[in-house]
Amino acid sequence: MPPPTAGTMRLDGGHPALDLVNTVYGQVVGPVEADVLATPADLVTFARRTGMAGPGTPASAAALAAGLALRGALDALLRAHIAGAPARPAALAALAEAARAALGAAVLAGRGDALAWNWPEGDALTPVHRLALAGVGLLTDDAELARLHQCDGCCWLFVDHSRGAGRRWCSMADCGTEAKKRRYVERRRERRRAS
Repeated sequence: MPPPTAGTMRLDGGHPALDLVNTVYGQVVGPVEADVLATPADLVTFARRTGMAGPGTPASAAALAAGLALRGALDALLRAHIAGAPARPAALAALAEAARAALGAAVLAGRGDALAWNWPEGDALTPVHRLALAGVGLLTDDAELARLHQCDGCCWLFVDHSRGAGRRWCSMADCGTEAKKRRYVERRRERRRAS
């Protein structure tokens, strides 16, 4: 199987901020197996797929650096929430700084019958600004945070909107299937030992 890219990675987080955190593949306590945000163009590709960038959004090294810093802050804050641990002050400060930068660059304008924050499509930082405010929105939404989980099979985070909220894997097609295979093999071994 070819390594994941910004254009091929699964978007299983259920929220753009979680999909940003999930651009890293591996185990939480293990090494990074793949990082799909390796180049400025990767950030733009990812942002377009998640609706955070338009067709005219340019790539830039500064936007990639800001996006990676935002990803690190969100990762730390979300995992602390899942663990029931206090938020790290450095991560909180980094997210607050990203949100202030986003609002400082935004224009409040009409969208349909409502108002919305807007950024110039030609600004390379627009995806990072949108992701920063999406991350703040997630971290300030008690209902969504109550549904936040870490996959039992990998390091990815997801919001569980399934009926009954009993989802244990980021994707049944990947981690869920692998877990079922492991359980099946283990049951067969147990039966052999018992025979």
